[in-house]
Amino acid sequence: MGVAAPDRREKRQNCDSILLLKTTYSTAPSTDSVAGAPSWVPTTRRTIQLGFVMIAGFLGAAAYAQDVPITLRLTSALSAGSAQKGDQFTAQIASPDSLKGDTVRATVTQVAVSHGQALVEFSVDSLHHSSGVDIPLAANVQGVSNSKGEAGVDDQGRAVHAMFVQAKAPGRNKIGKLGGMLGGRLGNTVSQAPDTAGSPAAIQIAAQGSAMELGSGSMIMLIVHSTNDTSLGSVMASAPAAAPTSAAAQETAKPASSASPSAAAGGQPELKATKIEFVPGERTIFYEDFSDMTEGEPPPHWKVREGTVELRTGGGIRELYAESGVHLFSPSFAIPKNFTLEVEWTGTGEMLWKLRDKGNSNIIEINVSANGAKGSAAVAVLGQGLGSAEAQVDPGKPFHFALWAQQGRVRAYINGQRLVDANQVEFDPMDNIYLDFARSHPNGLRVVRVAESAPDFSTVINATGKYITHGINFDTDSDRLKPDSAPVLKMVAAGLSKNPNLKLEIDGYTDSVGDSGHNLDLSQRRAKAVQSVLVSQFGVDAARLSANGFGTAQPIGSNDTPDGRAANRRVEFIKK
Repeated sequence: MGVAAPDRREKRQNCDSILLLKTTYSTAPSTDSVAGAPSWVPTTRRTIQLGFVMIAGFLGAAAYAQDVPITLRLTSALSAGSAQKGDQFTAQIASPDSLKGDTVRATVTQVAVSHGQALVEFSVDSLHHSSGVDIPLAANVQGVSNSKGEAGVDDQGRAVHAMFVQAKAPGRNKIGKLGGMLGGRLGNTVSQAPDTAGSPAAIQIAAQGSAMELGSGSMIMLIVHSTNDTSLGSVMASAPAAAPTSAAAQETAKPASSASPSAAAGGQPELKATKIEFVPGERTIFYEDFSDMTEGEPPPHWKVREGTVELRTGGGIRELYAESGVHLFSPSFAIPKNFTLEVEWTGTGEMLWKLRDKGNSNIIEINVSANGAKGSAAVAVLGQGLGSAEAQVDPGKPFHFALWAQQGRVRAYINGQRLVDANQVEFDPMDNIYLDFARSHPNGLRVVRVAESAPDFSTVINATGKYITHGINFDTDSDRLKPDSAPVLKMVAAGLSKNPNLKLEIDGYTDSVGDSGHNLDLSQRRAKAVQSVLVSQFGVDAARLSANGFGTAQPIGSNDTPDGRAANRRVEFIKK
């Protein structure tokens, strides 16, 4: 018997409340958990799921066809001390296997430390599938464990409580479903939180005391469903199955098949087909990620004039933020004729970059701006315009601008899309950067990198036996490759194709931030991920490749500076 959509949604919300009762009354591990759910699910799960199934029988199975239990692994810390409203972060799916390695994007909707409790609240926005599909999500929370695998506590051992917070209509206070039904087990934190009229449904994680800290590797267990016509069930069913291979081929491919979970599960992006062509420069000349900037202090590597800036942090992100009209001046450093400039920023404003000579005369001028779903770039050299164009962008994600000058050819990109391409351009070496930051609207600046252009892979590997690259990049604290790694991987694959006798060892390295054992494991997983992608996507014979990770060993830069740490995060190819 059919049920009208509004009634179904209302009854569905009531069922969600019933489901959430289990995380309040029991957090004991279960050895008899429901198939597909995390093994820690409370012992009351079977009883409540039975009730859920009975109710679903009355409401119609279609209402719950997309509900999927997933476990998220944080790839950066989530802390009430550093997160800020509006911060975005991603987490990697650890289970089920059919979604393993995919990522979920979330947005911090509230942070509060008051009335003896600390909380972080976030909305679950979308799932990014390995096929390239983005699926908008709604989610209920089931539980939390810290980076040590301890359920129900944060990394400092404080008891944490997770709840689902309903969407709030204007003029109403948010009430968590658990808090409302159980007389507010979390005290008055939710109702006393700052008013956020019209905010979306969210997940709230709270701890008693003045802090709440979930480190990288912590797990958040959710029940999710898509909010559009995309069926999660169909996406999971379409996960690529392992192709049958001979025993000999399986033995040969063992190093690749033992790669990280994300690589083994097909969680890597499709890199062979990407249209990104920008190759990041190799030798870093200037690097800024504001990692050594202190809150309340100016950035140590820039002079600030005619305005104010502030450091914004949260979800593993550090960002220099300005409302409008701030001028920044870099220190002096030699910029060669063949170089790359990369900038990652957020916001809806405009920036004017001027690369100047030692006499502070403008050599290259770059105007970069964002307006909703459009980003634009215009480039001029010695006052002569080289071109300008627009690109479609996602306003909810950071923008990436890149300039590549090589042998008199100047190219400009936004998010990997080439917007400007001019040749026979002559200019003298440059010495410093002037930045008119947030000229019209607020901007956030995350990364600035200037580097000497990368040499050709085949030339270097044949001459020296080693090729070092900083152009193979990964998601934070993850072995999932970023799409902008494609040009370097294509270049390596082409070099292997041209020289059938060439065999390579792939070595991964990290900086010294964090635990050394974790960094060693991460470097090994990343090297194996590179190996796996070269084999599975570019058709390289697995017998020609091996992979090793060395963590923080053999640094080529100082781990005490941002540019030194950036230099140490690298992949090396060694001729065997």
